[in-house]
Amino acid sequence: MDPAQAEPRALDAPEFVDGLGERTLLADAASGDTVEVLHLRTALTSVPSFEFALRERTARLANFRQNAFARVRRVDRTATGLSVVADHVGGFRLAQMLRIAEDRGLAVDTNAALSLIQQLLPAIVLLHENARDVAHGAIGPDRLIVTPHARLVVADYVLGSALEQLQLSHDRLWRDYRIPMPPSAGAPRFDHRADVMQAGVTSLSLILGRTLHEDEFGRINDLLAESTEASAGGARQPLSQGLRGWLARALQLDPRRPFLSAREAQMGLDQILAADARYVASAVAVEAFMSRCVDAIIELQTPEEPPAPAPALPLAAVAPVEPPQVEAPPAAPPHVAPSPVAPSHVAPSHVAPSHVAREEPLDLDALQASFGAPGPIAEEPEEPMVPLIDMPRESRGTSRGLRIAIVLVVLVAIGAAGVFGARTYMSAPAAAPPAAETGTLIVQSSPAGVDVVVDGQARGVTPVRLTLKAGAHILELRGKGLPRVMPVTMAAGATMSQFVEFAEAVVPSTGQLDVRSDPPGARVTVDGQAAGTAPTIGQNLAPGEHRIVLEHEGATVQHTVIVEAGMTASLVAPLGAAVTGPASGWVAVTAPFSMQIFEQGRLIGSTETDRIMVPAGRHSLELVNETLGYRVTRVVQVQPGKTAAVGIELPNGNVNLNALPWAEVWIDDRRVGETPIGNLSLPIGPHEVVFRHPQFGEKRQAISVTPSAPVRVSVDMRK
Repeated sequence: MDPAQAEPRALDAPEFVDGLGERTLLADAASGDTVEVLHLRTALTSVPSFEFALRERTARLANFRQNAFARVRRVDRTATGLSVVADHVGGFRLAQMLRIAEDRGLAVDTNAALSLIQQLLPAIVLLHENARDVAHGAIGPDRLIVTPHARLVVADYVLGSALEQLQLSHDRLWRDYRIPMPPSAGAPRFDHRADVMQAGVTSLSLILGRTLHEDEFGRINDLLAESTEASAGGARQPLSQGLRGWLARALQLDPRRPFLSAREAQMGLDQILAADARYVASAVAVEAFMSRCVDAIIELQTPEEPPAPAPALPLAAVAPVEPPQVEAPPAAPPHVAPSPVAPSHVAPSHVAPSHVAREEPLDLDALQASFGAPGPIAEEPEEPMVPLIDMPRESRGTSRGLRIAIVLVVLVAIGAAGVFGARTYMSAPAAAPPAAETGTLIVQSSPAGVDVVVDGQARGVTPVRLTLKAGAHILELRGKGLPRVMPVTMAAGATMSQFVEFAEAVVPSTGQLDVRSDPPGARVTVDGQAAGTAPTIGQNLAPGEHRIVLEHEGATVQHTVIVEAGMTASLVAPLGAAVTGPASGWVAVTAPFSMQIFEQGRLIGSTETDRIMVPAGRHSLELVNETLGYRVTRVVQVQPGKTAAVGIELPNGNVNLNALPWAEVWIDDRRVGETPIGNLSLPIGPHEVVFRHPQFGEKRQAISVTPSAPVRVSVDMRK
């Protein structure tokens, strides 16, 4: 089997399998929670630096907790190999939905596709803005989960830097792991641009209504040209020029105007949806598509009706029927056998088909608990339940209770435990009350007093109770540190709650040391104490000087490293002849945004690290931010035992701003004038724009200025 093709599994098999490995559900020994364990393929873990990079990324994102992501808890090393432990999210993998659709000929409504794309892009933005040099690296239908409430959840977000260590070709990444990568001169780079392209490939799959086959990645241009959009009824028409152009930019097919960031792609899609009334990104459309997928599964799994009892069936087969209840025929001679009872004379409720007769009443609470709660973010009003023992038989011969059992068993078998729970298939058939047009959102934080912004509008401070229109919203909490931004889908008449904890600033008392050797595998000693083998990270050391010794195959190298509290010192040590004095120094690069640092095409660090240790001497460093399309080369002379500072003068990009009817504009807390404002020059990088009007309040927009194309922002203050 193609390892990248996920297949439904039986209950005793892994929950889901893709190119990265097998996933199983287990009870976490520490917390008792149901967790999903990804058992990584040995082809991945056989590269020593893979595990190091995976653990480093997992540690960096330990506090990254967003509703749009399945939280990664830890990385485990067992006798069977390396595994990633994450929260379990009930639902379908998007790949499963698309494969069911392809197999059963189900059309994916374009509005359902757009709803999922609109959830994916803000999630990627959240990840990128949480850590500027972090990328997912493996976005695709296999790594996306759709919950029963049509909410998209991103999984496996800690693997990007580890996959980059494999140094695989573009073709191999796609063939073995279904990971598409944008073209590059050398080895593929797992950066923000790669995430944007992977989101584009996922979007194309949704528009096509199926996953891409192995031989199709090389002809994405043709697939895009042939793609059409589908209505809820399955009717197809040519894809609009605007949506086709957006896909081309996301797929990096247009070298002149590719999307350089997920934020830019998100803004581009929003503009298309606002300009074309045909497109209404709808969670209801997603739920309808999921329902059709489940119906297709039930149709495959429901047993056929048994044949009607034949007249020659012995009376013993209808034991519940007593002779007095049957209208007997006229008496026959003694030698004539009694006529068999016709089936029409037997009440159907007394004789059930064998597959129904075995049915027992279901313990709904125990059944739902055994599959794990799907974890909805909204607390919806409970609906009355109908006892299974009182349910009438359906015309197709399958009881409602049996339908529930089939759905749950099948969904577990395909790795979507509990994707449609009691609320969907156990509700009373009585008509629901008229749906409200709004829902209630309760926002709390610790500490309280955090500014709350919904869809760019200030809505007070926490704790606060808000009434919002049903549909998708963007919730932003602005406390200490980076703002927390999360997509929220409000159900009509529902009440949902969001709680965000802002950690108090802690003054660190130690620093960390990152030690790498070339080649890797050197034994590391810190101040005379064994510290494992290189590469190693996370050494908590007291501030001050520390003596580092690396030994490998007879070669010994020693360095003195200065560690500062709250900072990470990096040591990259080529193994050669022993060094008797300081032979290394540091470079410190200061930039307002994250940049990767390369030397002779080799990544040696990023600006997220305070200092990077390099051999003394002259170095030509290339500083790169792929998202902004910016790269610059700096030559620096490093003295033994000294730190060489590297300065950067950023170029400017242009910004065009407008508002209806008009607005006063502030950028990064500095007033720049009143709209309209054209060709405003700003340093490249992220900026916050605030539009203020004395009558209509204020709106906030986050923009990313690039040197390649002007940024255009237009808002309607009246909405």
